[in-house]
Amino acid sequence: MIRAVIFDFDGVLADTEELHYLSYQKVLKPMGLGFTYEEYAARYMAFDSFGCMKQRASDQGRFTEDGEVHSWVSAKNDAYQDIVATAEIPPLPGAVEAVTFAASQGPVAVCTGAVLQDVDGLLDGFGLKPFLSAIVTADDVAVSKPDPESYALACSRLNKAPEFCLAIEDTPGGLQSAKGAGCQTLGVTTTHTAEELEAYADRVIPSLLKFSISD
Repeated sequence: MIRAVIFDFDGVLADTEELHYLSYQKVLKPMGLGFTYEEYAARYMAFDSFGCMKQRASDQGRFTEDGEVHSWVSAKNDAYQDIVATAEIPPLPGAVEAVTFAASQGPVAVCTGAVLQDVDGLLDGFGLKPFLSAIVTADDVAVSKPDPESYALACSRLNKAPEFCLAIEDTPGGLQSAKGAGCQTLGVTTTHTAEELEAYADRVIPSLLKFSISD
């Protein structure tokens, strides 16, 4: 039985992954830490900004103090806001309908590895905030996805046991986070193939146009 639904944001409700990728490159590429979009999708997409940048530095053999990485994150967040200010960002197909339908069945949350600043205005613009009982962002947790803390907090804020919550994600790392918290999981093939999502997804759909609470 599903009593609550928890949506990821980037790649599930909005097509913003490329914008995050571009903002990472603006900060990391001048330091020799840039990466391709394919590397981003395969290795870094599920992380929050701090986790992504820390992991990239480690992958490249560069030791970094947390304070240094936090300064990169601040610059990345500024770059993202600059890009968003000039971009047209519609909700992904079926996103608005999926959230409103889920909210008609029970409480709904958004659980994202982005910071609140990155998603708040878009959720407002999409008209979705009145349908949300909770929003969990990277600002709310000590360790973001793929760690389970984000989804555990989302379930707690919805006052629902994780086994009765359906988490909707587009990345293996996001699904791993939800699964680790004990949620039921639904993968959406916005950024990864069904085969890449199946390890942590109870079921997979091509887009939210095919969304349903149960099979």
